[in-house]
Amino acid sequence: MTRFASFAITCVAALTLASSCTRAEAIENIPAGTEVTVVTQDGTLVRGKIAKVEPELVTLTGERPNSNTEVARAAITEVKRVDPKETAEAEPPAAPRAAVIRTVTIPENTKLDVRLDSSHASDTSRVEERVSGMLASAVEIDGVTAVPAGAKLTGYLTDVEESGKVKGRAELGLRFNRLQSGSVTYDIDTRPMSWVAESTKKEDAVKIGAGAAAGAVIGAITGGRKGAAIGSAIGAGGGTAVVLATDGQEIRLAAGRKLTVSLTNPLTIRTK
Repeated sequence: MTRFASFAITCVAALTLASSCTRAEAIENIPAGTEVTVVTQDGTLVRGKIAKVEPELVTLTGERPNSNTEVARAAITEVKRVDPKETAEAEPPAAPRAAVIRTVTIPENTKLDVRLDSSHASDTSRVEERVSGMLASAVEIDGVTAVPAGAKLTGYLTDVEESGKVKGRAELGLRFNRLQSGSVTYDIDTRPMSWVAESTKKEDAVKIGAGAAAGAVIGAITGGRKGAAIGSAIGAGGGTAVVLATDGQEIRLAAGRKLTVSLTNPLTIRTK
């Protein structure tokens, strides 16, 4: 009996180890382009096609065109291939499993309250400089927290002009394109933001300010003696929000500054 028990324990251990090895190897062996579901330690579930498997990251193509989702490799607890035969008609039998998965879609035009972690200025920064920040408040959809406060956002500067280079006006623009919540990083699209110092030439300021009625004043640039927003307009390039700043001042965005940005595409997040 003792010998049999020992044999049984050995078999169970071997099977467990084999199962573990199979799961670990499966991540490496699943071909690129295969649709999978990935579950992380915090219960986040990501579905997409494998684009790249690296020692620290697994990259999946997103559900939206030209978007990716990155998952920290160390946080992955489960990876499963999606059966190609699964269709909308075949989903009802899987209802018990679907019932434990919560899907939250953050709609287009949702506003995100962001606090900058990085600082930028029209006279020292460069186009494509990395911009980083964090959510100052959670994103809640129908009473459910889709993204918690403290989630990280990253992006880049889209426009930098020092005062005097373009008709005397300083310019600074940015947009965010990635959101990290826990161990998962999503590609996102946000409306670009741009700040333009008021020109010393009255006619130039009038041209820029003529569209102020088309949008709302979204903030003021601090650092000048007035530090007040003169007006705003919605630019033709993707709905860029433009704010006019004080005469003759460089535009400075300090770390800790609060911004409000808007999504231009919906974002779907799933958790168990």
